[in-house]
Amino acid sequence: MEKILEKLFDINKIPTKLIFVIWGSVFLILFVPETYLEKLVLKDFLNEYGKYIGISFVISSTFLFLKLLTYFLEKIKQIYQSKRLKSSIIKYINNLDNHEKALLREYSIKGKSTLQFPMDNETVVGIENKRLIYRAADTGFTTINGMLFPYTLSSLVIENLKPHMLDIPEKLSDSDKKYIITQRPLWAIKKDERNNTLWK
Repeated sequence: MEKILEKLFDINKIPTKLIFVIWGSVFLILFVPETYLEKLVLKDFLNEYGKYIGISFVISSTFLFLKLLTYFLEKIKQIYQSKRLKSSIIKYINNLDNHEKALLREYSIKGKSTLQFPMDNETVVGIENKRLIYRAADTGFTTINGMLFPYTLSSLVIENLKPHMLDIPEKLSDSDKKYIITQRPLWAIKKDERNNTLWK
């Protein structure tokens, strides 16, 4: 019984367009000049069913108000969550450990924003849970390095992650490139045979 009542009073499941049509129709009947009602042959209808029309107007107005209020509250919630997520991501990328830095450097080394990573790798799982990256597809493929899935950098990471946060010098020399490539994750080195010519 409780579930049935929840469905009946779930404002999100009531068709808004239908309620708006009812509200608009009732509004016109109640508030247009009497001469228009006579032309539309609705004057007698209003006199006979006026109390029901009034109730319909109150109910539909209340529904639309609640729907509008819900919409704005949801928008405010989304803005708050977005700011909170941005704050968390900025905090995370300023406190990366060496394994996380090495993994995120892969995007710079390859010059791409989407790469194949082993889904069961501890570091991959960790930065995915922190929302620094997200799985770009539901299907992957099996290799000797494990099950690989495509992972894409979060847009907030792209906007806020700076090279120095990954221990990448501002002026990158050939020796810097070689050193950073040697610090790549073992699975990444095994995955790429030409790991000394990857930097874009």
